Amino acid sequence: MTFDPSGLTAYVNGEFVDAAQASVSIFDHGFLYGDGVFEGMRVFDGGLFRADLHLKRLERSSRTIGLPMQDGLLEIIGEVVRRSALSDAHVRPIIARGFGGPGIDPRLCPEPTVIVSAYPFPPFLGSEPIRLMTSSVVRKAPRSLGAHVKSLNYLDAIVAKQQAVELGAHDAVMLDHLGAVAECTGANLFVIDGETLVTPTTRAALPGITRRTVLEMAAELGIETAERDIWPAELHCADGAFVCGSGAGIVPIGSFDGRPVAQPEHPWILKLQEAYRARARSVEYRTELLAG
Repeated sequence: MTFDPSGLTAYVNGEFVDAAQASVSIFDHGFLYGDGVFEGMRVFDGGLFRADLHLKRLERSSRTIGLPMQDGLLEIIGEVVRRSALSDAHVRPIIARGFGGPGIDPRLCPEPTVIVSAYPFPPFLGSEPIRLMTSSVVRKAPRSLGAHVKSLNYLDAIVAKQQAVELGAHDAVMLDHLGAVAECTGANLFVIDGETLVTPTTRAALPGITRRTVLEMAAELGIETAERDIWPAELHCADGAFVCGSGAGIVPIGSFDGRPVAQPEHPWILKLQEAYRARARSVEYRTELLAG
């Protein structure tokens, strides 16, 4: 499906512009080198879900690579969503190094580029149980850039995704430098191991906001959880499994590397999906954007 930004508004460096015409310089280091950070946030029924956690993570990513955080970003996001007349949307704030010309030295870029866009975005992995394969592409952390940095450079994940699609899978499982499971190309991963819901550590996985939400909901539901190394062979004997993320929601996994998961629609997954839908629209966890 071709993406059509017609009728949407974006923010680019202090101005609200037609999203279809929005542009940055070809000499912006965000474009030249992937030098920047971003967030993927969700609006449900006019409310921005867990905005505080997303903005804190963006600030941490930004600070790690030496970029200043944009003031008033929440207000900018609200204005973009209102001008775009969206009640359900994906929101992407970006802070890039900015215009600087060729050469990777960040001192060439006096001012960062700040972009905010919002657009309709159904869950990118659908809702039916998905097929995963284990990629040969290693998730490069923590000895390179920390896994907590949500950077503009997704080339590792893109190549892993290509591998998955070419082999008839929906997505790929990426391992870390030790050979333990890290995450999928754009989502965190959970497996049900008997009476425990297990997720990889964040040594080489993004500390996802939805991942955190799942752990909170599991505790409220009385489900025991563990954050530990998961080894690839464990995936093949999982009682149940799912991926989660702001752009995916909670999606059950049907198979790993061609081997079916015992219960793709495990009762715990159904309970967590129901709890997530309720939480996504709870006043306690959302920032209203469409009022005013």
